[in-house]
Amino acid sequence: MDVRQIREAKVLLPSAELDLTSADQPPARSDVIGIVARDADWSRLRLVERQLVDCRLTSVVLDGLHLEDTRVSNTTFTDCDLGSNRWNAVKIDRCVLSGSRLTGLQADGITLADVIIERCRLDYATLVGLNATGTVVFIDCTLRESSIEDSRLDGVVFADCPMPDTRFIRTRMRGADLRGSTINTITGITCLTGAITDHDQVPQLTQALLRELQLDVRRTTS
Repeated sequence: MDVRQIREAKVLLPSAELDLTSADQPPARSDVIGIVARDADWSRLRLVERQLVDCRLTSVVLDGLHLEDTRVSNTTFTDCDLGSNRWNAVKIDRCVLSGSRLTGLQADGITLADVIIERCRLDYATLVGLNATGTVVFIDCTLRESSIEDSRLDGVVFADCPMPDTRFIRTRMRGADLRGSTINTITGITCLTGAITDHDQVPQLTQALLRELQLDVRRTTS
């Protein structure tokens, strides 16, 4: 089994030993298993109570993808368009998403284990009820004006991720590694209780706290 280590986190990667079938389109109204696709248009794909397993997808358009009660496993998404997706009650394990667009993602009730999300855009996403049950790593991902609510992200790594105006609401992040990420304009700073930061982020945390408390800081005059 291939393992990738990012800082102290070890992630089990998708298996390289697969018998794959090339396809321009996914099978209609059935599980999507063992498919390799490149430069294909899978817009508006809808998977309800299905599986998307053992696939290798590169530069595939998955705009408007709707996943519900679905398992996504042992799959890679490389340079894919996953804009305006809706994911409900989805279990994701042993997956890598890299260089992909997930702008405007609406996700509710997602379970993640052994997942790497790298160089992806998650701007304007609404992520509710994320539950990291295994290792989860975000690397160099943007989360501009995204909202993360009612989630358990203990131990999740956010490495070098810009988070301009990202909102954390009722989210637990004990042991989450935020080192290298830009966090000076986040809201919900108390959700970071028990998280890991570096010394260079202390001024950013101060700025975020002052901003959230709307403190009026003035010089003392004689």
